[in-house]
Amino acid sequence: MEKIIEELAAWTFIDELKHELYGFILEKQFEETDNKYLIFRYHNEENKRNFSVLYDGATKEFIARVIIGLTEFCDIRFIVSSRDVLEKVLKEKLESTLKDLAYFNINNIDCIVREKKIIEWPFAQQLPDKIGKFTLFIAPNEPVKVINGSYILVDYCDFVSESNLIIYYNIFRDEFFGEVKVKRTPRMIADFDSKTLDELEGKLKEKLVQTLECITVYDPN
Repeated sequence: MEKIIEELAAWTFIDELKHELYGFILEKQFEETDNKYLIFRYHNEENKRNFSVLYDGATKEFIARVIIGLTEFCDIRFIVSSRDVLEKVLKEKLESTLKDLAYFNINNIDCIVREKKIIEWPFAQQLPDKIGKFTLFIAPNEPVKVINGSYILVDYCDFVSESNLIIYYNIFRDEFFGEVKVKRTPRMIADFDSKTLDELEGKLKEKLVQTLECITVYDPN
């Protein structure tokens, strides 16, 4: 780790990064925590999006971590083993990645999702903007691609308690499914497992409000 820290201290590329990109603000970190060395991040507090670059001492790799609301995942395009390769990848992909995080681009959506007519799904217009403490953070008209072939179609978040309900679509399994997080701790549920939008619509009508009420019971604060 010491050698990596020394390399990063002399890394002039950091000084070339733009202070602001597509509403994201640059924050240089240079901080070691839990066998990881945080290098920099671009964050947009208002839209609750964050892109950070760090070195993982356990895997001995540079990685990029993306946060969208209460969802966090690694962008595999930025997993590299050397600072020089990281610089090359950042030069090629950083700005376009931040742009895609800031603005929905239908051209980035896989064909199978578009063929499912998820973006045009009429029922999406019936989803309430707010249910109890939960706000509709992600809606089906602008699905968010995450990892392992999954898209977030619906995300109801309570940012105060850091709890939410997510409805995913997975392109490899061609199925819809749900996940609940209570204070960021996942609880898999089968209530929304579906093969078609019509089936999912019926389950959302029946169980959406009830499920969010149950999360509030799990976390009364």
